Amino acid sequence: MAKKVFFGFSDLYVGTYTVDSGGNVTLGSPYHQAGAVGLTTDDQSDRFDEYADNIVYWSAYTNDGRVDGTIEVELFDDTFKTNFLGYVELDDGGLARVKGATKPNIYMMYEYQTDGDPVRVIIYNGVLGAIKADHNTIEETPQPQHETLPVTFFGDNATGICGVEYDKTDAGFDTLFSNPPVPQLPSASS
Repeated sequence: MAKKVFFGFSDLYVGTYTVDSGGNVTLGSPYHQAGAVGLTTDDQSDRFDEYADNIVYWSAYTNDGRVDGTIEVELFDDTFKTNFLGYVELDDGGLARVKGATKPNIYMMYEYQTDGDPVRVIIYNGVLGAIKADHNTIEETPQPQHETLPVTFFGDNATGICGVEYDKTDAGFDTLFSNPPVPQLPSASS
């Protein structure tokens, strides 16, 4: 059955994405960030127009693989902040946001629903911004607030793979969250 609609966002996982001097990719253990609320993504592309004969003679879009987005959760937990945002736990138990902290590149995984089966996604080689939050007074009833975090993904430089989607029938669906694959193009047929 062909999918017609999609909805939902759950099972947010993040891990470190490192590339050694030989170009080999290592994916750190996936970390589950509870409280996934939403994700927005925007694939970046540029249009180029070539003019001749007083008209647009030729036009094309380029796509360098960059995806800008925003992750929305109920509340980013302390482990997420120390592992991926450079926060430091102090001797007195406080959690400090450190100016100029070094943050690792990341990969991200999540699941969304369709009118058919669910789909799981992995996106490679991202950088995280800073958490944004609104703090508001309680009026008649408490209204939970959400935190958001800007993210930009560049995709894997060696293979050009930006991300992969797995349908429930794909071999990689069941193992994605426990054993995420490094980006790898299919083998050439002989």
